[in-house]
Amino acid sequence: MSSSSGDEVDSNILEHSFPASGSCAPLGPRDQGATATLDIDTEHEADAQAQFERVQQQIKEGFIKDGKTLYKGQAMYGAKEAKDTVKGNASSGMNRIGPIRAPQFLRQTVRWDYAPDICKDYKETGFCTFGDSCKFLHDRSDYKHGWEIERDYASGRLNKVDETNYEINNEEDEFPEECYICGKPFTSPVVTRCKHYFCETCALNSFRKSKRCQICGENTGGVFNIAKGNIVTHFTCVYKVVM
Repeated sequence: MSSSSGDEVDSNILEHSFPASGSCAPLGPRDQGATATLDIDTEHEADAQAQFERVQQQIKEGFIKDGKTLYKGQAMYGAKEAKDTVKGNASSGMNRIGPIRAPQFLRQTVRWDYAPDICKDYKETGFCTFGDSCKFLHDRSDYKHGWEIERDYASGRLNKVDETNYEINNEEDEFPEECYICGKPFTSPVVTRCKHYFCETCALNSFRKSKRCQICGENTGGVFNIAKGNIVTHFTCVYKVVM
């Protein structure tokens, strides 16, 4: 602080000092945290794998010492010696059942999105009072749940288009004009399980020789049902036209 009268200048000097490391290397770890470990899980000395390894070590040391059986805790009840396999050592998560030790080299953040943050008002009505400032997603699309996708995939209906949906069928084309065996108009028509029509007499005579259908070769099993519904109406119309 100084005055215009030329008085002595009073000043407060703030001094700050810090020790120097004497090195040009950056602060922090030398690898800049590239090999940082994840320390939020259970300590390695107390996790399931460490307990398993301690039990295996106790088994190798044995339970008898100086002719006496030693008690080594409840964890040893029913414990058996595990052996290494091609998947790894006995204590690895590939060979034993239980919690698996988290990798130290991987740092990850996982969020299970059971409730997707979609604006309910916009999805149902297409309007939201918050506008662009709404923190929820403005999306009116319909998505399948995971169990619905798995169900469709298991049933074989995923991305599968039925070509018969685009066919224009004529009901008259489904019924033949005459019996395939005798070549004459039907007499007491019957139908097989493979949806082929024959005269009743022709079907029975053919079954005595072979159990297979005369048209497609499928085993009829001796089942000949009386033709009903549209086939009877079709035959009646044909007979009237012929007569």
